Amino acid sequence: MAITTTTQVRTGAGRSRATEPSRPILRVAVLGDYRPAEVLVRQLLSDRESFHTRTIDLPAAPSSGWSLSGFDVAVWADHATEEIGKDHASKRRLSEIIEALGELQIGVVVLTSRPERFAHVGVGFVCLPPTSSFDMLRGAMLALHQCQPTLQALARELSGMDRVHKSFQRHFDAIDRELHLASRLQRDFLPRELPEDGPLRFSAFFRPCGWVSGDIFDIFRLDETRYGFYLADAVGHGVAAGLLTMYIKHAIKPKRITQGGYELVAPSEVLAALNDQLASQDLPDSQFITAWYGIINRETLRLEYAVAGHPPPMLMDASGFVGELHGEGGLLGLSQGQKFTDETIQLKPGQRVIVYSDGVEALLLEDRPPLPEMPRLRDGMQEILRADPDALRRHIIDLLDTRPGSLFEADDASMVLLDIRRG
Repeated sequence: MAITTTTQVRTGAGRSRATEPSRPILRVAVLGDYRPAEVLVRQLLSDRESFHTRTIDLPAAPSSGWSLSGFDVAVWADHATEEIGKDHASKRRLSEIIEALGELQIGVVVLTSRPERFAHVGVGFVCLPPTSSFDMLRGAMLALHQCQPTLQALARELSGMDRVHKSFQRHFDAIDRELHLASRLQRDFLPRELPEDGPLRFSAFFRPCGWVSGDIFDIFRLDETRYGFYLADAVGHGVAAGLLTMYIKHAIKPKRITQGGYELVAPSEVLAALNDQLASQDLPDSQFITAWYGIINRETLRLEYAVAGHPPPMLMDASGFVGELHGEGGLLGLSQGQKFTDETIQLKPGQRVIVYSDGVEALLLEDRPPLPEMPRLRDGMQEILRADPDALRRHIIDLLDTRPGSLFEADDASMVLLDIRRG
């Protein structure tokens, strides 16, 4: 507490009585080198009736047991010649001193010609120009002293909030690391190399809207002449959808072991088996999956496929949009025993099959009327969809990044392309 003084007043009968306490004598610590405000500080040092002032050297490491106990307020002269942002050591030193003073919960008058440096240092700091009058300095110190209980209470609350913030930050950092690991793990489930075999060339585009995706695709060799490929989309996105995609990766069984070796499973049976496995897991009502699965023969160019509630792939040729590959089949995981149909189409050199998730559909189509009418592509999309796979990927990324609301993507975006090359 500040020291107060009393004065004795003589009465007419020779008696004396004490008056009311005079103004308090503040105990003031002048920190470090005060030459930037030498005139003002020397006035403070010479006023012994109102202030008990001492100069205090700033320690090399103020956060290590530094204390200003016994003082009511501190005065700190800022060296305006230090260029913060250029002198990193000076910047770090300043931050250390501010942090240490904040922990001491003592009012500080900063004599500075650049108060913006101290705009966000917390409660208990008042900035004055070094050319301020002595009365202004006195008023600032008295005000800080009077507000000290409130400042200390605010400092305690801020300290508690800071601890809570750091606790939450550690928690969120741990979640972020786990999601980053989950993202890397999911990408490891994707094919590392996309096949190019004879007339067949596969390419793909994969872009989660968060750390992990609700989309999954795969392309794999089944035998000497045939490849299997699929794209599945778990309803929603995020961790729950991402976990389902990893389950799908292991649950799809494209071959059946027989006594003589193995046989390829028809696309409809692959989806039916996957559906039964998902339905048996008794997933929450919102956890369903759409999927498209196909088998392509590189010698005959015959494509066999099945659909489970998935957007129908597009079929393009050199002249542009040809049609869509429709099929019968509902969402996976609704109930066991669902039936799916096998469809076939004879592909030709120069054609392209585009399998995509619903996160891309809005980019491609202007309108999808009821069957048998064909959907209408957006302006310029026909040329984009016939472009080289790398150019197509760049166009899709640009469209995703520039559409309204692209900072907060609503869904994952994936595509699998199958090109039938000429010659």
